[in-house]
Amino acid sequence: MPDNGGGEKQVDPAALAQSVIETPKAEGKNIPTVATSLLWFLAQAASAITAWGRNVKLRDRQLREFYPTENYFTAGLGTVSARNAAFNWELTGSGVLVRHYQDVLMNANQGEGWHDLIVKTSIDLYTQDNGAFWELVRMTDTPTAPVVGINHLDSGECWHTGDPLKPVVYRDTKGELHLLNWWNVKTFAEIPAPIEKLHGIQLCALTRLLRAAQILQNVTVYEEEKTGGRFMRAIHLIKGISTSEINDALAQIATQADNMGLVKYIQPMMVGNVDPKADVGHDTIELASMPDHFSKEEAVKLYITIIAMAFLSDYQDFAPLPGGNLGTSTQSEILHMKSRGKGPALFMGLMSNGVNFAVLPEGVGFKFAEQDLEADEVQADIRHTRADTRKIDLESGVLSIPAARRQALEKGDISKELFEQLEAEDEERSALDLEDRLQGGEKPDVHEEEVLREGEKQGVRQPARAGPFRGTADTEGEKADCCGSEGVCCYTEERNPEAPERSSRIP
Repeated sequence: MPDNGGGEKQVDPAALAQSVIETPKAEGKNIPTVATSLLWFLAQAASAITAWGRNVKLRDRQLREFYPTENYFTAGLGTVSARNAAFNWELTGSGVLVRHYQDVLMNANQGEGWHDLIVKTSIDLYTQDNGAFWELVRMTDTPTAPVVGINHLDSGECWHTGDPLKPVVYRDTKGELHLLNWWNVKTFAEIPAPIEKLHGIQLCALTRLLRAAQILQNVTVYEEEKTGGRFMRAIHLIKGISTSEINDALAQIATQADNMGLVKYIQPMMVGNVDPKADVGHDTIELASMPDHFSKEEAVKLYITIIAMAFLSDYQDFAPLPGGNLGTSTQSEILHMKSRGKGPALFMGLMSNGVNFAVLPEGVGFKFAEQDLEADEVQADIRHTRADTRKIDLESGVLSIPAARRQALEKGDISKELFEQLEAEDEERSALDLEDRLQGGEKPDVHEEEVLREGEKQGVRQPARAGPFRGTADTEGEKADCCGSEGVCCYTEERNPEAPERSSRIP
């Protein structure tokens, strides 16, 4: 059975004892509390949601009640959570261990699976300042026992203790408190708060865009009320007709609509006036209205931009790029590629670290194997552009073939193995070309003479030279001293017509 305690422990008690940081000792008898400040009380007055850091549990409950009512954020949350769950991953290591832990991951969350685990983890991670939590179920309650199950823990039922050895208190559905050891739980925080007394608290994505979400929610509610026939945020001053006559007409038309089963649309109200000379008119005082020069289109664009920033992603992950002065298409592609190294990379890093150091034993590794077709296409375009540039440099004489080849190697456009193979083929082709020229009576230049002498020193077979017979051994069973390692003599055909045929050449 695999042993999860084969590597280093997550928490070293000796290191904790030597640290200057004073950590509380968790007992699990009471729910931990968080320190508050007068500034947080004052900030709360400006918002219906509790100020960040004051009462984490109350605020997280309010955030959970809020985000389902804001459609744009909820849609973005679904997009990001689905993306996280769809990332491909793989385990490396020995077959038995890999099969065991693959079953653990694929059957996580009490058999619901990896997708269920990651979606729930993502929702807590992005909407709860308390962060996300995993329960690590081991064969026995010891740090060296293998992990046999992983479960998502409701962030609303978990409290950070601040004690590294017993970091979390969990309350089950029966109200019983469980003090979890460090080997039984894994916590996740995307943007952790640096405040020491706020143990394990983070600035979640919803917190980072909350004010903008509240404003757009107000706009949506305003439009819903005004288009739904229940708009009451205005005062109408009417002349020429009494209030009682209007109220009677409203009651009558409401009764008729109920009898006809009309809910959204009601027939226009008509009121007859007994005095044909009456000056009928009205003025309206708006109690709530849109700001001057308000543009819903621009407001939505700005809000989607804020959503993308909060999720550390790109605008195009949530909506198509709108028209306008957004730069060139190349600039947009570069910004999009840069954003892929933020949110997705951060999530992959959190999950990889959690699985590798809290779940898997030494000798088994977890990594994401995501094939990014969009990124591959961009990289292919970049390589094509560099190849065109090298072609122009070759044709203009700025670069030689060896220099262009080395440049391609440095940029990663060709592999080291291919580079070495091409270099070897060039050397062999040059040697054969030199051999032909020497046999034709052409004298080698200074550089070629140096290469020949260096090769003779190293015992490398050199091209045959036209001239006197250079062999010294002619006895059967012996090779001439000029024969190479392949046993092919280097005698010239003119002095030794019976010499073996030269080895094949590379055209």
